[in-house]
Amino acid sequence: MNWSNFREHLLDIFQYNPQSPMLFNSGTFMLLFLLFITSYIFIHKRRVAVSIFVIIFSLFFYYKSSGVYFLILVFTAITDFVFALLIYKEKQKWLKKIWLFLSIGVSLGILAFFKYSNFFLDNLIGIVQLIGDFPLLVKFIESQPPAFQASFQEIIAGNFQPLDIFLPIGISFYTFQSISYVLDVHWGKIKPTRNFLDYAFFLSFFPQLVAGPIVKANLFLPQLKKNIHINRKDVYAGMWLIMLGLLKKAVIADYISQYNDLVFADPTGYTGFENLMAVYGYTLQIYLDFSGYSDMAIGLGKMMGFDLGLNFNLPYQSKNITEFWRRWHISLSSWLRDYVYIPLGGNRGGKYKMYRNLMLTMLIGGLWHGADWKFVFWGALHGIALAVHKILKPYLDKIPDNWLTKSVSWFVTLHFVIFLWIYFRAQSFEIASLVIKQIATAMNWAYFEPFILVRSTWVYLLMLGVAMHIPVANFNKKIENQYIKMHYIAKVFIFIIIIQVVLQFRLEDVQPFIYFQF
Repeated sequence: MNWSNFREHLLDIFQYNPQSPMLFNSGTFMLLFLLFITSYIFIHKRRVAVSIFVIIFSLFFYYKSSGVYFLILVFTAITDFVFALLIYKEKQKWLKKIWLFLSIGVSLGILAFFKYSNFFLDNLIGIVQLIGDFPLLVKFIESQPPAFQASFQEIIAGNFQPLDIFLPIGISFYTFQSISYVLDVHWGKIKPTRNFLDYAFFLSFFPQLVAGPIVKANLFLPQLKKNIHINRKDVYAGMWLIMLGLLKKAVIADYISQYNDLVFADPTGYTGFENLMAVYGYTLQIYLDFSGYSDMAIGLGKMMGFDLGLNFNLPYQSKNITEFWRRWHISLSSWLRDYVYIPLGGNRGGKYKMYRNLMLTMLIGGLWHGADWKFVFWGALHGIALAVHKILKPYLDKIPDNWLTKSVSWFVTLHFVIFLWIYFRAQSFEIASLVIKQIATAMNWAYFEPFILVRSTWVYLLMLGVAMHIPVANFNKKIENQYIKMHYIAKVFIFIIIIQVVLQFRLEDVQPFIYFQF
């Protein structure tokens, strides 16, 4: 054995590599999780030991994902734990609100700095450029020290370069999770935990840390008060979800993404038909990528004796946009409803205020997804669609609920969602416009047959992904139950087959999950 190479490989495992962050679909994580779960099984009945062990592993996992920025997570855990206790103990309402505003202000301030600094600065510079000859602005610039004056003039001259700010993976997820805990304490929905280990466990729990689901404290913290029970059924169910997630992400989503990326990089280099296929491909890719991660996260949680809830429920089966948001990214949808829409007033105060609240909620949801106006536009159109659906609902309910109505409703809803995915995926409004223009003006169905022949594997995988979305809700559960009942040799055989398929289709580099950027 070459001990030098072994030592270097060991150091690679325990050192942060910005070019290769820790991912669920990597061999390194699978190896570490195998070692982790083996140790976990031996200590799972010792509550304090479990808490310390899981927190350490979670922080290590986050360190491997974002380097030294794991300290932000530690800081957030400490501050919001303290703020929640201060809010709960304080008798005076005005002081309660001060602690609440400080807590939310610190959390959102950190998120805004890392995620939105360049966005806000870039837009500020754009505004300054528009009013560059405004006398008061010129006077202000001239009154500044020479060094500042020169750099400011360079910026407004169009030489602005984005600040070199690293966006820690998953910061949006655990920030929202921590804010929901403090708000629930403030509203009296839950009592704050007095055990810091419990709160640190809740906030840093590695399966859902970097890309959700966004778990609410009232659902997760009570699980820490109970004895952890690890039974074979949950372990096998967790294994099934992990394998299903791997199949969705590492096989189908990653493979079809290669073609999608080519088209979105240069829409005018492809026909309208090819652009349309890329749009359909991305529609499936983002679902399989994100639901695949959720499956793996929920599966890992199950193997450890924890329930993380449901995050996707066949959203592309939805027959209206309201139903879509009840099925897509359920943990975020419910978070926006409970902590933005309802506090704004919800459906109280009349229809116009309800429509306003819907719009504001979806604008915030869009901005949460990314520091770019195209995400705001994406959220705004979803908000408009939700409002329109509520306006038309009394009339739509009068239409006979037959198969034709259901089919038309499904088709319209799906293609509205697909249309907006173009803006979600494109690097800019310009690219999105080019994709739409190619589809509208350069459609040539003669490419249908050669496309299928040349990209047959892509088409087969696309069809497999579509087939995963067709079944009724309990169909996947039935398959999971069948897997649980299988002989362990059959389970091992299925596991080996899936791993071989993953290895066969994997790309040279392990591909990150789409929602890591949010």
